[in-house]
Amino acid sequence: MKILFLGGNELSLRLVEFLKGVGEEVIYTEERIDLEFVRTIDPEFIVSYNYKHIIPKEVVRSYYPRIINLHISFLPYNKGYYPNVWSFLEDTPKGVSIHIVDEGVDTGPILLQKEVFIDEEKETLRSSYLKLHEEIQRLFKENWDKIKNMEIKPFRQHGGGQDTTNENTTSLNPLSEKRDGIHPSESLKRNIELGSVLLKNFVNLKEEEINMVRRWRNHPEVRKWMYTDHEITEEEHRNFIESLKHNRRDFYYLVYKEGKPIGVLYLNRVDFRNLNAYFGMYANPEEKIPFTGLTLGKSIIILAFEVAKLHTLKLEVIEDNQRAIDLYKRMGFKEEGRLREFVFKDGRWKDIIVMGMIKGEVSLKG
Repeated sequence: MKILFLGGNELSLRLVEFLKGVGEEVIYTEERIDLEFVRTIDPEFIVSYNYKHIIPKEVVRSYYPRIINLHISFLPYNKGYYPNVWSFLEDTPKGVSIHIVDEGVDTGPILLQKEVFIDEEKETLRSSYLKLHEEIQRLFKENWDKIKNMEIKPFRQHGGGQDTTNENTTSLNPLSEKRDGIHPSESLKRNIELGSVLLKNFVNLKEEEINMVRRWRNHPEVRKWMYTDHEITEEEHRNFIESLKHNRRDFYYLVYKEGKPIGVLYLNRVDFRNLNAYFGMYANPEEKIPFTGLTLGKSIIILAFEVAKLHTLKLEVIEDNQRAIDLYKRMGFKEEGRLREFVFKDGRWKDIIVMGMIKGEVSLKG
């Protein structure tokens, strides 16, 4: 049988070798395809595994149902990009699925699937990723004859999560997806949509946005509440943003509300093992926009507890920043302690108040 194999890495090539070993003729590609390309090959069957591109609808229509995809999630959970990591972030069932490709993204009828137990105390994201690939390759090899002869009755998916095919943006949804052994910090480096609010990660900022954020950070109304209140130079600012590209613990976002930039928020010292982090935020100091504080507060709560799936969130605030303290209390944060005479500002030593919240304690009145 002539097979067009759409792959993406060395794991794909293992199955190519298997298919050749059982006598199949295999044409392999990792490139984006179109209907004209496929017709020149004239395959009898198409297999997609770790393929990085969306298969054109024209190809799907022409070859359905003799076109399948191997996906390392327990569909309908975790469709789209990076299913392994999202299964940890969203706490969804873990497993593997082989399904017929339809015009959606990982939405086609399922031929075979297997739920896989992952011991989160012992497995890393990388080891769990490899384990899932071992399982899906085993499932494919054991059933290849039945698959190609269309002897398996498919069943339709019901429920599940969102399409995460835009690699730079994650939308808030009870279920989301795809990952392949990538550290969970990578999901937080995307831009994140929370309804009408967009959190644009600093690593994705355009030139004018980079300059705007530096201008805000150097504004007197922002600087006076920061530990370091010197004026940030352009070089210092750019070096900081560049460092975030390789940072797995600190995540900064420029926040837009209905297309208007309203402020900055960030998660710091994120501990993915113990599911805790610190956060900070400041409003656009150049334009007073009503309810910006609450919008930023709600956004950080959703980011921390719904997107990053943290258990505990903490903050540090200078003792005389009463306006911020009042807002944090409205959000449900409780004072947990003090760092006595921790910073020197305005000619004297000042305490830092430590406040915290555990998931489920959210208030956000008003």
